[in-house]
Amino acid sequence: MKKNHIILAFPCNDTTHIKKAFPGNETIPWVYLGQDFFKRRNMARDLGDRFSHINIARLHDQVAADLRISYVRWVDNLNRLHGNDIEWWFGSISSRNPYHNNIFQYCCYLEILERLQINDDKRPMLVVLESPGLARAIMKWADGKNIANDIIHKSRLEIGFSESSIFFLRWGKFIIIAIMRWIAAYITGKMFESKKFKDMVVILDTFVHDYSLNEDGTFKDRYFPYLHEYLSKKGKTVVVHPVLVGFNYNYFSIYKKMRKSKTNFIMKEDFLHFSDYLSAFIYPLKVLWQKIKAPLFQGFDISDILKEERIENPVTPALEAILIYRLFLRLGTSGLRPELIIDWYENQVIDKALIAGVRKAFPTVKIIGVQMFIHSFNLISQFPSQSEAEANIIPHLLLETSRYQCQRVKSFTEAISCSSAAALRYSHIFDEPEKNQAQEAKSILALLPFTIDESVEILETLKEILEVIRDDIRILIKGHPDYTSEELINSFGEKIWPDRFEIYRGTLSEVLNHALLVISSNSSSMVEAATKGIPVIFLGRQTAINYNMLQDSKIDIVTECFSTSELVIAIEKYLNLTPTEKTKYKEMGKKLRDLFFTPVNEETLLPFLGIEKDR
Repeated sequence: MKKNHIILAFPCNDTTHIKKAFPGNETIPWVYLGQDFFKRRNMARDLGDRFSHINIARLHDQVAADLRISYVRWVDNLNRLHGNDIEWWFGSISSRNPYHNNIFQYCCYLEILERLQINDDKRPMLVVLESPGLARAIMKWADGKNIANDIIHKSRLEIGFSESSIFFLRWGKFIIIAIMRWIAAYITGKMFESKKFKDMVVILDTFVHDYSLNEDGTFKDRYFPYLHEYLSKKGKTVVVHPVLVGFNYNYFSIYKKMRKSKTNFIMKEDFLHFSDYLSAFIYPLKVLWQKIKAPLFQGFDISDILKEERIENPVTPALEAILIYRLFLRLGTSGLRPELIIDWYENQVIDKALIAGVRKAFPTVKIIGVQMFIHSFNLISQFPSQSEAEANIIPHLLLETSRYQCQRVKSFTEAISCSSAAALRYSHIFDEPEKNQAQEAKSILALLPFTIDESVEILETLKEILEVIRDDIRILIKGHPDYTSEELINSFGEKIWPDRFEIYRGTLSEVLNHALLVISSNSSSMVEAATKGIPVIFLGRQTAINYNMLQDSKIDIVTECFSTSELVIAIEKYLNLTPTEKTKYKEMGKKLRDLFFTPVNEETLLPFLGIEKDR
């Protein structure tokens, strides 16, 4: 086979057909372009040693950094073309959210292939990928480069019954959940006396989980600790707009708790009309009929990717966004008169819907978008863009955890006011360490991100090098609250779970006292660890976008690793620090703390009242 010839294939359980496409005994360089860790691992095992996998982890990271500004500008142009329709802003393309669409990810894959072609040693002969739309885009790219190309199982190029059925199943599930929520709201509304909201209230938008309310209705806000008490002390009446997370079909219990709570909650079912639900329910039909004429991106024709995204993307965020938009329009005619809106602002479609609804229903009310989290430059959706500013779907004021964070958040537009404010969720990092904390603890701490597959990828990599880590070093595993330890172990494989892996069930601040170093990926907890002077190893993913919050820190306390060999070297370095180096790292940690976080006090809480400290 000629070197300027590539064969495309999809992940499969039987790789016989793929192997037959490469007769002979020569080594076949291949690359995997997909985010599913389990499929990639299985393909590598089944293909065997003759197929040499190309590690694109570090290249992927560089490509994402090179493309993100161009990609945001490309989406800005689409937004200007389609943004007169308010529902456009609730779709996945305008959202730029890499967790809700794959467009940015696939653009990175195309650029990776482009760069690999100029390197004879890393030019792939086999490309395994998960997306039919991406496959068609690659074939167009190859044709334009005069690269011969074939694809195994051509039938996979077309959207089949399974893909279409998933789309309609998601649609149907949302309708069922909406009905069940309405029933739960109606029944509990009859059980408890309805609350009348006063004029001049502060509406606080926040996420609500099952654990957010006790049985007696006491509300503990994980996202805005201290703020409820502060606003009450200032004489403000707080009304919570809850975004419910993680309930699946079971809503009666949480609605009952909200009804009996002393905290005021806005139940959207109390205000929405049948026409509002109908508007949301028919939205997927508009998506199916939608035609988007998109310009080339960096010379790549990605029209097939856009077509696929209409079917592949979850429609739930858009449907929820439509109901939120309609809710605030209804609140505008209900007699409610808010003096301030405080939104937990991730620039998701639900945030855009809230802001658009508020601006229309309450045009004189100030909207404060609060970002009490650490930004990663590759999570491009969280940064407001110029087209969003032009469409007035961004807050009047952004609150960040520090001035440095304000600089970061303006990466794609300067057209927004920003102020540093009390880093509510991170107040503990300003606490002085306990005198008797375990200074001699010998533990490597794995701080895991919020998705199971990313977490398993970290643990798999760590498992590969266990034999080179000294036996006296404990391996502590701290999972994310979005999943249980049992779910993590089952996903990894209970039978192959290493004996040295210890699940830590205490708090983050407690476990940091036991850590000599931290290994993490895509988790803001690693920033908290670094502020304590604990060395951090960011373990880059092999074929997916990385969200390293400390990417630009450029200090010795943080090391990026993209292979097991790099990881072993970094661990060895950090396990053998001298007392002088440890002291030096403590000073680095304090500098990081002051760079990223603002302490909680009376002055730093003032911005939550709309009083701007700095811009």
